[in-house]
Formats: sequence, structure tokens, C-alpha cells
Amino acid sequence: MDKEHLIELISNSLIYESKNFKSRESSGEILNYLNRLNLEQLRTMSKEFIL
Repeated sequence: MDKEHLIELISNSLIYESKNFKSRESSGEILNYLNRLNLEQLRTMSKEFIL
């Protein structure tokens, strides 16, 4: 799975699961944060969502 796909999955999960991310600005902040992470960090984060 590539980085873009992981970012999409994680950000969608975060936005869906949290009521704090209602605005588009917040979702943009999430995407910026995830883009700064490396691929291994994203893989670890995605595994945490699965569990």
C-alpha cells in the first residue's frame, strides 16, 4: 500500500470517528500532519485503527 492510500484511509477514519474535525480547515490540518509522517509511521498508525 502506498503512502497516499494510507493517508487517505487514516484521514477518512479520523474525520469519521471524531466529532472535533467538523470543518474543512481541520481536515486540511489532518492531511498536512499525515503528509509529514514517513511511510513506516503511517503503517503503524493504520494498524492501530484496524485493531
